[in-house]
Amino acid sequence: MSDSPRATASDSLSGTDVMAAMGMAQSQAGFGMAVFCGKHELSQNDKQKAINYLMQFAHKVSGKYRGVAKLEGNTKAKVLQVLATFAYADYCRSAATPGARCRDCHGTGRAVDIAKTEQWGIVAEKECGRCKGVGYSRMPASAAYRAVTMLIPNLTQPTWSRTVKPLYDALVVQCHKEESIADNILNAITR
Repeated sequence: MSDSPRATASDSLSGTDVMAAMGMAQSQAGFGMAVFCGKHELSQNDKQKAINYLMQFAHKVSGKYRGVAKLEGNTKAKVLQVLATFAYADYCRSAATPGARCRDCHGTGRAVDIAKTEQWGIVAEKECGRCKGVGYSRMPASAAYRAVTMLIPNLTQPTWSRTVKPLYDALVVQCHKEESIADNILNAITR
């Protein structure tokens, strides 16, 4: 993106081009664009839209998850709201999130391999064992569990793990899928 005048056969995109491309991508992949823009804090409105899209998705697939399917109307809606909010917060975490950065690799995803360093005499790196190369820790699902137990006091940990947590994990995965779809559409538009 550049604010300089366009040259003949320029490969750069103007601000207008970028906004048009984002608008077209928004019309084709609204969920994915809301998730992406909210994650990067481009708009508070997009964060709320992303959570609403997640709630709609959760409501649509909740019948597959026994622990949520058996809940009554208002309680079910509140539980889906909590799950969508926590799943979106988990999706938005990165090494830049305060307190989320891995203590071993400091957010790089790489750690010193002490055995190989001593063997070879030069610094050797390996994938961080604590964060598995991601650079940060995921939001613990136990935080979502504690929030859900405020709404369903008799929900036990084993029941949560078997019947509700899979929905929570599916919501996080859906965020990644929708962002990928929006990215593919945006790349196709700006090609």
